[in-house]
Amino acid sequence: MYDKTVDEIVLQYSTRGMDKLYKTFPSSYLSLAVEAFCSLPKGKVFLYTGFYLGGHAETDGPPGTFFLYEALKVLGYEPIIITDSFCNDFFLECETIYLSHEDCKETYFLKLINEYNPICHISIERCAKNINGIYRTSAGADISEFTPCLDELFELGNKTAPTFAIGDGGNEIGMGNFKEFLENELKVIPSTVNCDFPIIASVSNWGAYGFIAELERRLKSSLLPTYEEVDKYMDYIISLGCVDGMSLKNEKTVDGKNWDTERKILENLKTYITDNI
Repeated sequence: MYDKTVDEIVLQYSTRGMDKLYKTFPSSYLSLAVEAFCSLPKGKVFLYTGFYLGGHAETDGPPGTFFLYEALKVLGYEPIIITDSFCNDFFLECETIYLSHEDCKETYFLKLINEYNPICHISIERCAKNINGIYRTSAGADISEFTPCLDELFELGNKTAPTFAIGDGGNEIGMGNFKEFLENELKVIPSTVNCDFPIIASVSNWGAYGFIAELERRLKSSLLPTYEEVDKYMDYIISLGCVDGMSLKNEKTVDGKNWDTERKILENLKTYITDNI
C-alpha cells in the first residue's frame, strides 16, 4: 500500500514553509475540498490564475489551471478561466475571460457573476492583496500596477458560492485563512483574501494535480494528466515567454525546481490513485 497521502505528495520538496503549515491542519485539506466540490451540482466553475513576474506570467498556475479545466470538462462541468493579458494565448481552446484594470469595478464583477452564475470559484496561484492592500511577489516586489484585482471578483463571488484556493507561499488568493501563522511563523506578509476550502502545496500546480488525482480516485474517471501532456503544455507556454517564479528565467522550471521533479510528483499521484481506489 502506498504510504503517502495526497497532501504529503504535493508537499514534497517544500522550501517555503508549507510543510510546517500543514502540520497545523487537523485533517486532509485536499480530501475535504474535493468532497465539498463533489457535493455541488454540475454547472459553471470560475478558475482564476496568472501571476505577473518580470513582464510575463509565471510557470506556476497556468498548467494546473489548464489541466483542471480539462478534467472538469470530462466530468460535465463548464469551467471558465479568469485571468489577465499576461496569459494571452495560454488557453486557446478554453473558455477564458481576460480582465484588465479597467474591468475591475464591482458593477462589472456583479454582471459577470449574475450572467454566468458559477457554482463555485477555484483559484490556482493568483496573487492577492496583502494586509497593506498591495500585490507583491514572494521577493517583495510591488506588482500592483500589473495585477488586475481578480481577488476582488473572487471575494464577491464567495458571497453566493463556495470558494477553493491553491497557494504555495502566502501571497495568493485563499492564503488569508492562515495570515497569523504566515506572519508570525514564516515571517511572510500575508494575503488577506480568505476562501472556504484552502489547499496548500510546495508548488501550486502540484496542488491542482492533487485535486485532479483526488477527483479521479473518487469518481473512477481517468483525469490526471500524464507527464508527457504536462511537458508538452509547458513547452508551449515557455514559447510564449512564461518565466520561472524564482529565477525569472524563461525556462522549463517551476519555482526553481528541476523539471524532472514534475514527473516524480505525477507518478506519485498516479500510484496513490491506483493503490487507494
